[in-house]
Amino acid sequence: MGLSYQVWCLMVLSYMMSLKGAEAQFPHACTKPEALQTRVCCPLWNGSPCGFNSGRGVCAPHPAKDLPKPVDYRVNWPRAFYDSVCTCWGNYDGFDCSQCLPGWRGPMCMQRHHVERKEITDLTDSERDTFLSNLHQAKQTTSSRYTILTSNDTTVDGNYVFHNTSVYDLYVWMHYYSAKSYAGSEKNAAHRGPAFIFWHRVFLLFIEREIRELTGNQGFYIPYWDWTRTKDCNICTNKYFGGVGKDGRIDSASPFSKWKESLDIICIQSASGHLIRNPGKDPLYKTLPTAGDVEDTMAMPLFDTPPFDKTSKNSFRNKLEGFEIPVDSRRLNNSMHNLVHRYLNGTMSLVPTAANDPIFMGGSSFSDNTYI
Repeated sequence: MGLSYQVWCLMVLSYMMSLKGAEAQFPHACTKPEALQTRVCCPLWNGSPCGFNSGRGVCAPHPAKDLPKPVDYRVNWPRAFYDSVCTCWGNYDGFDCSQCLPGWRGPMCMQRHHVERKEITDLTDSERDTFLSNLHQAKQTTSSRYTILTSNDTTVDGNYVFHNTSVYDLYVWMHYYSAKSYAGSEKNAAHRGPAFIFWHRVFLLFIEREIRELTGNQGFYIPYWDWTRTKDCNICTNKYFGGVGKDGRIDSASPFSKWKESLDIICIQSASGHLIRNPGKDPLYKTLPTAGDVEDTMAMPLFDTPPFDKTSKNSFRNKLEGFEIPVDSRRLNNSMHNLVHRYLNGTMSLVPTAANDPIFMGGSSFSDNTYI
C-alpha cells in the first residue's frame, strides 16, 4: 500500500504542484538541452549510461501511458519530460545507478550498512556536534547533483527555469511537493493516507544519503526525538536546534538563527524569512503527545482502514498521523505526529514550510525511525 523505494525515487525527480504552476528537482545532467530534447534521462556513470558497462543498470524506456485529466505531472512520472530513465540492477540505486540502495554500501554495494539510531538527547557531545555541523554544511552547500525547476505553466514548451539550491533545501522542497494535492483531488503522496509512514521513511533515507555524499561522513544518520520524555521542548535550546528568542525567532546565539526559509519562490514564508518557533504558546496545541498516547496508538490492530484517509477509524496509520484523536482529559484538537507540528507553533506548523526548521528531522522521525 506504500510506494516502493524505486517507484518513489522516480517520483522524487519531480513533485509538481498543478497544471498552471510547478516546481521540481531534476538531476543536473538531465537539465541539459540534449537530455530535454531527446527526452532521455540516463546520465553517464563510469563512461556509460546508467553504468551499463559496469553492470549497474540500463537506460530503459518508461511505459507509455496517457496522463490523467486534469494533468498532474507527478502521475506516471517521468512521462511529462522523459521517455527513458535509468533502471538500476541489484543493490545499485540513484538517477544514474551510481549509489547504493539504503542499507548497503561498498564499491559493489554488497556490504550491509546497519545503523542504530539514537534518541537525540542520548548523543554524545561529539556525535551531536558532528550531526549539527553536517546539517549546517548541507544548508550552506549548493547541490552538485540536483537543480530545482519552476514554471507557471509546464504545458507550454520550454516555459520553465532551472535554479541551483542547497542540499538541505532539496529536502525542504521534496516535502512541500509531496504535500501538494493531486490535480482535481484533496489527496497527496505523503499525508492523509496509507503511504504516510512509508513515504516519510524513504524521504529521510534519501536526505541521509545525500548528506553522506556531501560530507563524506558515511556514519551520518538522523537521530529521533522522544517527546514523551519531556513536557516541554527539551531540544529547543542552543545546545540542539536553538532556543526561542524575541518574537519566536531562534536565539541569536544559535547558528540556526541565521537559517532562512527556502520557499521564497512561492511566497509562503514568514515576513522575515527566518525560522519561527513558539513551542507550547498556542492554547489549542500547548502539549506534546504523551507515553499514553503512544501506547494507545501502538495497540491498534489494523494498519489502516477504509476510506484510507483522515476520517479512518480504528486505524494505526491515522492515529499515528494524529487525525484520530484519543479520548482523554486534554481535549486535544490534534494528536501524535500532527500535535508535535502544531505544538512547535511556527515554521513547523505549516506543511509547506515545516521542513525548513531542522527540528523537523527529529520531531517528525520519532514515529518511524528505529533501524536500517
